Amino acid sequence: MIPRMVSAPVAVALIALAAPAVAREDGRTGDAVVKEIDDVKPPRFDQDKREDRAYIETYLDELQKGRKKRSGLILELLRIDPRNPRLPGLLPERWQAMFEDPFGGVDELDKEIEEAVEKTGDAGLRVEGAYIKARNAIRTVSDPDGLVKAVEAFAEIAPRGDRRVGGLLFTASERVGDGARRTALEDRILKDFPDVAGRVKAARRQREAIGKPFELEFTDATTGRAVRMADLKGKVVVVDFWATWCGPCVAEMPNMKKLYADFKDKGVEFIGVSLDQPEEGGKGLTKLKEFVAKNEIGWPQYYQGKGWDGDFSRSWGINAIPRLFVVGPDGNLASTSARGKLEALIPELLSRASAGEKGGD
Repeated sequence: MIPRMVSAPVAVALIALAAPAVAREDGRTGDAVVKEIDDVKPPRFDQDKREDRAYIETYLDELQKGRKKRSGLILELLRIDPRNPRLPGLLPERWQAMFEDPFGGVDELDKEIEEAVEKTGDAGLRVEGAYIKARNAIRTVSDPDGLVKAVEAFAEIAPRGDRRVGGLLFTASERVGDGARRTALEDRILKDFPDVAGRVKAARRQREAIGKPFELEFTDATTGRAVRMADLKGKVVVVDFWATWCGPCVAEMPNMKKLYADFKDKGVEFIGVSLDQPEEGGKGLTKLKEFVAKNEIGWPQYYQGKGWDGDFSRSWGINAIPRLFVVGPDGNLASTSARGKLEALIPELLSRASAGEKGGD
């Protein structure tokens, strides 16, 4: 999924008494490694080729190779010259790359952070390390106590007003499941982190909305016809929050089209909720219409025209796409996390509806 988030600037602390650069037996110094790191430049992106998928793939491959090379050099610098004043700014870059790459040593991430903090003695790096460790715990630790402990470890040393604390607490609250602990974490966010409060309210809305009527009315961006959930009662409705600029959304479209073809004549309808950019400045509506026509997408599209700030998607707390909701034939919301589950969920809801009709007879 593409999440909606931007990494906070890395806090770089000055080391008051940094030890001089040292050399290995082969004469390679920390300063030489730093120079090599600085020489690794990201490839220039040609805006004129932004619609060329082959070019995009090549560009991303070169970008990834550069990041991998820098990451390896940063580790070398830590080994050669752990007191180098550039390390507090460089190590979080490496850790972020490791975190994002499932084959980049995620299992060793915490160990490396602890080693680096001990070797450098840098207070700012300790904060950044705790942040990455908390994110890693949220993704990899199944024990609720363990992941909450990791988040709290960051919260205890984070600078006052660090907005990342609220975001981590919210993500942790989603992982611990329902119950008193989740409620306590959410209440803490509502009290101490107003910038994240909207996400908590939206998450609670999603939970509380299950089994209740789902309301939506819009004009189809591709046909101009009115679409009302009230008119779709009796059908299973899949609501797809997506955008033409979203790589995972586009990648999943062939499977969505297959499912639509398999079930559209069996009492199922799909609805797209577009998070494409405004038409003015971003040509979002034009791109949506062109994409739908080119890919022969047969279901209606609700174009909000505000990107991430679409009123409808924001009201439901959509901060990562693709995101799939499913509404049952009774018009009530059945799921707010149906991605990867449609193949089983659609037949199940159709079967329930069929059984209910027979029971009514």
